[in-house]
Amino acid sequence: MKLINRIVGYFQKYTEQIYLPRHGQRVFSNVGEFLRKSSLIRLIWLRLKRDILMSITLQRWLESAAMPPDSRRILYVYLGTPNLGDSIMDLSPRALWKVKGVAVDLFTNGAVAAFYAGDEYFQQIITDPSKLDSDYDFIVLQSYSWKCLKLKWKNFFCARFASLYGHYYGCEFNRLVYSDASWRRILGLPYVQDTDVCKPIFNSAFDAGSDNLEAVSQKKRIAVAIGGVVSWRTYKRWVEVINIVHSAMPDCEWLLLGSDNGKEDAARILNGVQLKEKLINEVGALSLSEIPNKLKSADLLLAADGGLMNMGRAKSVPMVALFSGEIHPLMRFSKCDSVIAIHAQGGVSEIQPEIIANHVIEFLSSPSGRQLASYFLDDEPVCDG
Repeated sequence: MKLINRIVGYFQKYTEQIYLPRHGQRVFSNVGEFLRKSSLIRLIWLRLKRDILMSITLQRWLESAAMPPDSRRILYVYLGTPNLGDSIMDLSPRALWKVKGVAVDLFTNGAVAAFYAGDEYFQQIITDPSKLDSDYDFIVLQSYSWKCLKLKWKNFFCARFASLYGHYYGCEFNRLVYSDASWRRILGLPYVQDTDVCKPIFNSAFDAGSDNLEAVSQKKRIAVAIGGVVSWRTYKRWVEVINIVHSAMPDCEWLLLGSDNGKEDAARILNGVQLKEKLINEVGALSLSEIPNKLKSADLLLAADGGLMNMGRAKSVPMVALFSGEIHPLMRFSKCDSVIAIHAQGGVSEIQPEIIANHVIEFLSSPSGRQLASYFLDDEPVCDG
């Protein structure tokens, strides 16, 4: 029995890198719920398959915890799902590169390259492996994924490297806090409290016109993020929210924002609201570079968890944000953010319009000095940290 317990204990220790941040700093996550749902066999496999990849590519012995102090030219390999919101959280700690005085090229996919074209923090953004230079001082991989390791193996076989995420995989977590601490570990910078991590940044090139915002009236302007690609993160009852708020605050102006997937929802709103002369529909009509300043012109943003919500946070726009499922608001926001977060377990459309409207009215009636306030309509999701 003792032998069995020792073997189980060994494998439990072996799998810790799956769910414990390798930098050892606090990160808000649902690790408790993740472990409850994950068998030890599954955890062993999640780690073992990455270890096998590291071994067969002969990269295991080339990894370093941090870059050499004299490193000045870095390649950052960022490959994965081209998700706008995740990329904002993952890439915002690039502000630390200037603190350390390093120049960083980003290798990524075409979608992420388009998100950040012209951003001042990147020396180059590269999508074609044949365009990579050969004289980088150090390589940083986002994770031990096959895509990252394959790029490293084929183009920089013998180069020393570090990984931001390593084996970490499976939990829902605060990506900005995690990435900030990971970059500090690699760059040799001191860790900070989660409220002092780097501020979220989208594309710095889009900030060039931020001092020349479009002229708006003195009336309150409310922006609404329309549409979505995941059903449980897409709110379908904005018509009712807008009508309730309009009845209480008829002078408010409304701005609808979103991509092409929100056009049908925007049409339903236009047909169903009582204030057509005070509503501007920009859904599917703006380029990505135009949206940040539109957000900045708003006094309040209403958004479900997604790309526009993260863009709004990057522009410091006060928000009423909608969440569901395993996502806790602390996995997206800092306690210092000016946000009212509302969470429903089954999906954001379970949140009654009256609840959202009342919080909008409350926020606009006394907006100053607000910090993150979270309201849970069901059980609060697990959030360890």
